Amino acid sequence: MIKPIKDYMVLMGCFLLLINNSSLARNVQGSDGSRFFQKAVPVWIDSRNVKNNKGAYVLTSSGRHNSKQQEENLTVSFRAKFEIEDFFDVKLKLAASSRYRVFINGEFLGHGPCVAGHGYYRVDEYNLKDKLHLGDNTVAIEVVGYNVDSYFQINQPAFLQAELTNNNRVIAYTSTENRAELFEAAILQQRKQDVPRYSFQRAHAESYRLAPDFRAWTKSGDDTDFRALKLEKTAAKKLIERRVKYPDYSIRKSQHQVNDSIYKFECNSTGFIGAQVVANTPVILRFFWDEILNGDGDIHPYRLGCQNEISYELEPGIYHLESFEPYTLQYLKVRIESGDGVVSEPYIRQYVNGDVAQAGFACSDTSMNRIFDAALETYKQNALDIFMDCPHRERAGWLCDSYFTARVAFNFSGNTLIETNFLENFLLPESFEFLPKGMLPMCYPADHSNANYIPNWAMWYILQLEEYVKRSGDHQMIVESRQRVADLLDFFVPYENEFGLLESLEKWVFVEWSKANKFVQDVNYPTNMLYASMLETAGRLYDWPQLVTKASRIRKVIREQAFDGQFFIDNAVRVDGVLVPQPENRTETCQYYAFFFETAKPESYPELWKTLVGDFGPEREAKKLYEEIYPSNAFIGNYLRLELLSRYGEADQMVRESVKYFEPMAQLTGTLWENVHTRASLNHGFASHIAHAYYRDVLGVKDVDLVNKRICVELNEVDLAWCEGSMPLAKGAFHLRWKKKGNRLIYHYEAPADYDVYVKNNTDLRLMEE
Repeated sequence: MIKPIKDYMVLMGCFLLLINNSSLARNVQGSDGSRFFQKAVPVWIDSRNVKNNKGAYVLTSSGRHNSKQQEENLTVSFRAKFEIEDFFDVKLKLAASSRYRVFINGEFLGHGPCVAGHGYYRVDEYNLKDKLHLGDNTVAIEVVGYNVDSYFQINQPAFLQAELTNNNRVIAYTSTENRAELFEAAILQQRKQDVPRYSFQRAHAESYRLAPDFRAWTKSGDDTDFRALKLEKTAAKKLIERRVKYPDYSIRKSQHQVNDSIYKFECNSTGFIGAQVVANTPVILRFFWDEILNGDGDIHPYRLGCQNEISYELEPGIYHLESFEPYTLQYLKVRIESGDGVVSEPYIRQYVNGDVAQAGFACSDTSMNRIFDAALETYKQNALDIFMDCPHRERAGWLCDSYFTARVAFNFSGNTLIETNFLENFLLPESFEFLPKGMLPMCYPADHSNANYIPNWAMWYILQLEEYVKRSGDHQMIVESRQRVADLLDFFVPYENEFGLLESLEKWVFVEWSKANKFVQDVNYPTNMLYASMLETAGRLYDWPQLVTKASRIRKVIREQAFDGQFFIDNAVRVDGVLVPQPENRTETCQYYAFFFETAKPESYPELWKTLVGDFGPEREAKKLYEEIYPSNAFIGNYLRLELLSRYGEADQMVRESVKYFEPMAQLTGTLWENVHTRASLNHGFASHIAHAYYRDVLGVKDVDLVNKRICVELNEVDLAWCEGSMPLAKGAFHLRWKKKGNRLIYHYEAPADYDVYVKNNTDLRLMEE
């Protein structure tokens, strides 16, 4: 069935090549670096710099040494000192691997980089106008080369490419030349190198050995122990624009002390952990943290398999400590293990999305307001430059999760900048190492050296592409993605059985975190429901009608094999060569897959739909209804349920159930969770999707078309007295409010002059414009 697609691809090949090349020319510089940098080149510590018997780094004159660019968990400190009188237009541009932190005159400036796909590096730019003073100034950049596989940043050799300009004149840059205006570099050995991983999905934990003047090298006039080392030029880098907006670094202080050693913040928060410390004697200090307290009122820092711990060995003196990496916590525990010291003023320098200022929602139900605020917190902490699953354990950009979070991003920010980056990253590498041809990484940018993947999640990539083009109008992205889509379709063909269903898929076949994932072989019907939807979507996107026909046949087969007259069965297995559905394996999630992906519809399965609406949901287990049907978990079963209630006109029930699902989460952590229990992440990006549902079904903003400047409002019957909210647009914002008064529904909106607004009344009340 895929051969016609390949034939079509051959016919379109030259056209696509032109389109793709023009796209890359739009985003990626040539090897000379001219688009982003005038003089700077990528550099790192010369590999001939090695430790002598006193532990200091010295440059050897001969011999071959292991590359410092690939040394694990090596921190290199770069700085440039400069004098300036006119600082109206002073800018710092930089690209780096793996992570960096920038100071200007000893003050924190930023953290990065913005991630990209394999072989590419995004360029960050900082305007220093308000950070400088007349005379001497110092820009200091810490760069850690982790050089390990992770889900957070790609395992690529370390480097820094940085350039400082004043009115577009270069005043400092990275190079191996012998010139006064160069960045110099040193290895200060303040951060311990031989330490455990923070988690298997992220790089190394943090451990330090410090003296009171450990930050002196970041300030003008303080040379301290900064011994400049020789640099080497690295391979030229493919550089690409940042595109997304810069983070919010505002400070969040602890609210109160739980006891002598534990501090509580206003909600689950993400950022860099800091505090003031006075060490009267040599001190060994440790910070521990977590999202919740355990049953004993203490912190369990290793709850998620993470090393939620930073250790400091401090000489006597006064310190302002702040972690290099971002972490997620609501509770911080401080423990002085030896010595005499005092810790005060703990804080979190937030590392969250800074593009949500115009988003707002409120209504007459305080529980819903609390849930919305928790959704906003959850989104901010999981949407910096890609859509992450969680901001602590992984910081990974998972497909499927991104399908839901991208909707919220459009509501909260009024643009698709992050989604564009997210999807673009999948297009940058020629292929994905360790994965079979056609398969997409389950999360990216990441290294999957164990060759694991989720075939189901790759299918969501195509579903998201269709929604993306509607949000953005970026048809070029769809054209650029055509080959990825065709290769993915080809990947699945060998797994099709005599009925056209996918059978015996390999690796991590994933439906959701529930019993549904126990029934994934040999034929998993929810997976095939998704497969049919993916095929149909690809058919629409690229005008491949044979795929739409194929999707229809698959749905027909599923209905014939999997529906037992009451519910859909989850799977079938081979018995003596015959495919046999397993009637005892039935899950709530399977039913939602059936309706969400339109294998079933309320009009074709009215009794099943009536049962799902009336007897299933958050209270079914308590009522002991249909106990033979295994319950759903939060993602994606409960989310699909809420979406189905919305899709088929049950907005008020969706709202009531959402409060039962999410209010306990919002009350306990101020963020929304990965599962319905506290044994997993309590801050997961997809969970913010409930804010999208509230905007759409409660406030009534059904659709915003940025391309055609059209807003569709549908006011639904919900048990509320009033509601108001704001959604940012590309320029300006859309404000809407409504209230009930007697038999009237009174509304008012404000929109930019170039937008058309259409209002539809789905209630029995008389509609009136205020």
